[in-house]
Amino acid sequence: MTLWWDLVYWLKKTPWDTGITPPEIVAMIDSGKLTAGRALDLGCGTGTNAIYLAQHGFETLGVDISGRAVALARRKARSAQLSDRVRFERGDVSLMRRWVAAGSIDFAYDIGCFHNLKPDARQRYAAALAVVLKPGATYMLYAFEPSADGRGVGLEEIARLFDGAFKLDGLRRGGDRGGRGSAWYTFVRRAE
Repeated sequence: MTLWWDLVYWLKKTPWDTGITPPEIVAMIDSGKLTAGRALDLGCGTGTNAIYLAQHGFETLGVDISGRAVALARRKARSAQLSDRVRFERGDVSLMRRWVAAGSIDFAYDIGCFHNLKPDARQRYAAALAVVLKPGATYMLYAFEPSADGRGVGLEEIARLFDGAFKLDGLRRGGDRGGRGSAWYTFVRRAE
């Protein structure tokens, strides 16, 4: 699977890689609800959003399965002179604890990675996320809703995986440019 993602980035067949930070992330940063701290970008792609967070005072770690995407992200961080504020690692997002200490993250987000994971990886991901986030930390997830082809993730699965450790703080349904159903979920990590 890793080779497939690398090929997609080499061929530049990445319509999700717009080079623009989504307005939902911008609004969260502009809202003042978050204090700059440590951020985690799960499925960081070429680093646009991780760099945006670094520009706004966060120490940011981006993780992506594609070595090509990570190489491009590192290059963008150097060009923006932010290599000291943002770091990128290639690897499986469901194994995030390899790069992140327990209780060290103030803000995490995933823009279109989670819905691509297999069910067992989704379980590992949710469990690991509960460990790495500080109590009170915010987690934002953008995911496609289930479709006829069996891809996507629905509210029932999201609730089952995240309900114990997280409180749903916001849900906004919409669609992507192609008309596919999607949703933004905002969670707060519960205190233990």
